[in-house]
Amino acid sequence: MEACSDNKDNVSEAQPLHKLISLLGEMGIRAESDGLKSSADGYPFTLELPSGEQVTLDLDTPPLVSKLDPSEIGVAVVDAMGYTVRSWGFATQLDTLRPDISAFETDLALLIQAATRGTPGIMYLDGVRYYASGYEFEKSFDVVVIVTNASEEQDARQHASRSSKSAEALRRVGKALTMNQNLSPLCSAAVQEIASSTELAAVLLWVHQPESDGYELVGSVGANREGTHALQTLRIDAECSCLAELVGGSRRTFTLNSVYENMMTAHLEAKFCYLPPGGLMTIPLVSGDRLIGMLELIARKGDTEFLEFSDLYETIAEHLALALNSAILFDSIEKLASKDPLTGVANHRCMQEFLDRRVNESSRTQADLGVIMIDVDHFRALNEEEGHDTGDMVLRRIVDVLRECIRPYDMAARYGGEEFTIIMPGGGEQTTLAVAERIRQRIEAMEIVTLSGHVRHVTVSSGVAIFPKTSRDAAGLLRAADKALYQAKRNGRNRVVLFEGALDEPRVTSTVDLDRILSWLTPRERAEALARAERAHPLVHHLVTTLGLSKGQEAILSALIIFAPHYRETLVVCDAERLEEFRRAAELRVLLPTLTTLTESYDGSGPLKLSGPRIPMLTRVLQVIEAILDRPAELWNTEGQYDPQILQIASDMPDAA
Repeated sequence: MEACSDNKDNVSEAQPLHKLISLLGEMGIRAESDGLKSSADGYPFTLELPSGEQVTLDLDTPPLVSKLDPSEIGVAVVDAMGYTVRSWGFATQLDTLRPDISAFETDLALLIQAATRGTPGIMYLDGVRYYASGYEFEKSFDVVVIVTNASEEQDARQHASRSSKSAEALRRVGKALTMNQNLSPLCSAAVQEIASSTELAAVLLWVHQPESDGYELVGSVGANREGTHALQTLRIDAECSCLAELVGGSRRTFTLNSVYENMMTAHLEAKFCYLPPGGLMTIPLVSGDRLIGMLELIARKGDTEFLEFSDLYETIAEHLALALNSAILFDSIEKLASKDPLTGVANHRCMQEFLDRRVNESSRTQADLGVIMIDVDHFRALNEEEGHDTGDMVLRRIVDVLRECIRPYDMAARYGGEEFTIIMPGGGEQTTLAVAERIRQRIEAMEIVTLSGHVRHVTVSSGVAIFPKTSRDAAGLLRAADKALYQAKRNGRNRVVLFEGALDEPRVTSTVDLDRILSWLTPRERAEALARAERAHPLVHHLVTTLGLSKGQEAILSALIIFAPHYRETLVVCDAERLEEFRRAAELRVLLPTLTTLTESYDGSGPLKLSGPRIPMLTRVLQVIEAILDRPAELWNTEGQYDPQILQIASDMPDAA
């Protein structure tokens, strides 16, 4: 066979199938085809050798004959040593088929070896598709390699892979954004999911805070403490010291192939990432005409596809900006609902919720909890003499003192009028008294300059109570502190009084008529219900004590354990008449708020869509008790159905079931 030559003019005029035939003919091989229609065994392609013998290549897949030209297809003959002895077209451009290098020293080695043993094969390598099959030419056994440019196929596969990766990243990030309403958990979840779903080295997120002039770093992944400290607060109206400030000021996305390319990033991002950094993309987060913040994404070193996902990152940034805007509004509304508008401290409702949580926590941990009730002495007279503007100024000055005297995790709240409450988790008797006395002294020393130019002084009286020494619940603790406060006033004001001993709890008249409730059950149901209540008693006692429930709540809960199974059965059979009787019965009225919400789920997936604390406390407790009694295997496999706090308390009592 003579050496091959490139006859491009003849090739360009031929039809695609004839091209391959003529090209192989130049190598001394005549080819015929049946149109490459698929058969049961594959795609047959017939070669006629110089000896006159016809050999059919049974290809696993079509050789893309619709694109036959020297830049798209090539043929090579490889001898037993792996050296190319004949080549044409696209094959002449490939280093794997160079005549001076044995194919056994390239990535084709296994493919060529298999072909020499009589096993044809196909492989993809760097955008090229190789088909190799061994044939006996005259006295030698060589391998024919047909190569086609598969870069379009490779691009399609890569595009499909990128599309799949993008869809998964959007799904995960979207879920994180929709599951968090408040700003702080939203930011934390967002940066975690963005970094993990897109396999980045680092993600940083800055958001404008209403109480700040700048943009605070509210979430970061992959950055060390030195980096997060240096970039904690950014200001876009000053001279830019980092890339994120530049992006915020210009509101234009900035990209880099490497963080080492830019002076700003070479001194910051290139040094503070835990993983070796690569490219960078910083995106302004804009909602309407308002700059919400900046999102910075840093690729891992060697990630050559990072910037190919720029559309994905822009889309994530758009969704993130909308979610952040909603979270900021939600936090603002929540803050208005929980803050006293005059003084800025927590209001009465917020204080009650905080106190309930801390009492429950102290019940579990057996830690002390201190409460201080503070009342401004002769405040009404001050208002009448100096005016309400001066009175408001005094209240704000007192709040400044309270904030200076308490710890970061304590709460100062306006109880109402001129009364304030301090809640001190972990605050024992001596600590709480010391704080109350410090507050009293600082307020006494405070000078108030009135609008008329007069200098006035005010004093406060304070009452202190300690949980659990004083009372077993939050309401009793406040009553004890209030009694101590009025004792301070009766003793001359401007002093601190500790409530001594235990509070005499008011006698609770039971609102549960257990006999009448039992009358709704058959004798057999009654016996089973009472046995069930007896079995549940240790768990009920544990939960009531730990959660700080009242005697009245304990009585209602015990009655619910007896009656709830009967109510559930009535729901299942849809006995509307019987359910209406339940609703009209006076003895069941106290149970109905719990019974009518029993089918709710903590994650909000129940029929009424109630979630979390919106579900009544006794309902959440009863759901856990019933699951332990009746469905213990389900308890730990039903994610989101039960209150996790109550579930954890119940798990601390392994013999509850």
